[in-house]
Amino acid sequence: MQLVSYLIFRLMVFLFSLLPFWMLYKLSDGLQFLFLRVIKYRYKVIQQNLTNSFPHKSESEIQDLIKAAYQNLCDILLEGIKGMSISDEEILKRYKFINPEIADQFYDKGQSMVGMASHYGNWEWAVQAINLQLKCITVGVVARIKNKYLDGYVKKYRTHDRVKVLYPDNARPIIEKWDEENEPALFVYIGDQSPPRGAQENAQWVNFLNQDTACLWGGDRMARRMNFPVINMAINRVKRGYYEVRLDVISEDSKNTTDAEITIDYMRRLEQQILAKPQDWLWSHKRWKLSRNIPNS
Repeated sequence: MQLVSYLIFRLMVFLFSLLPFWMLYKLSDGLQFLFLRVIKYRYKVIQQNLTNSFPHKSESEIQDLIKAAYQNLCDILLEGIKGMSISDEEILKRYKFINPEIADQFYDKGQSMVGMASHYGNWEWAVQAINLQLKCITVGVVARIKNKYLDGYVKKYRTHDRVKVLYPDNARPIIEKWDEENEPALFVYIGDQSPPRGAQENAQWVNFLNQDTACLWGGDRMARRMNFPVINMAINRVKRGYYEVRLDVISEDSKNTTDAEITIDYMRRLEQQILAKPQDWLWSHKRWKLSRNIPNS
């Protein structure tokens, strides 16, 4: 079954390579209707996440956000597939790092960095755009895909001359020895995912979007262990199919921060971005599946 799913996906990548962008977004509009009105894909999850995050919004406002959240979901899903065949020239028009000098300054000083990214806007296109616009090597710390064939294909797509991929279970020893043999790198962690079930004791907890929230700890603790500067990577959808990434320094002296201080700062920045434009965050994830003191089955 995994092989069949992989072959279907490869066929989709080929077909999407032939689609012009205007047709891609017509397809996305149709997919939004299918997900929202027919399949109701994760409808209860999206509705509950939005209701809990915005308790003062009316039912009609929540419904408008649900519709917009599905549009965002479908756009980034199809853009992600389209991105596997997009040219460098096209990606540079559509995905811009507006202040690369923030990362370049640390590279010029011979310092590796930790980048904190989020599921906000289109994060997949950054894989291709970043090595065209930043000086440093980029190393993404990403979870494995359960389908081994698809995992291998996506990892190959995400790997370029100056873009590498590590998995969380083997990232630490590689990162700790990185500077001994390699030029400075930006180690990117997507920090707004929920930790796995049963990980309450290791999680870093913050108040985020009106809720007690368990956060992944990898980027925060790696930065403090290695005294890496930490950069927030805020993605903004300028218009449909066009994005900008703004880099901001969270910490230049990570070893002197306390546990979760970097995570709290990162989550506060993300929260402000979401409050300003909530429809561009990925609301379909079960981000609040863990309780701090209650065992989860």
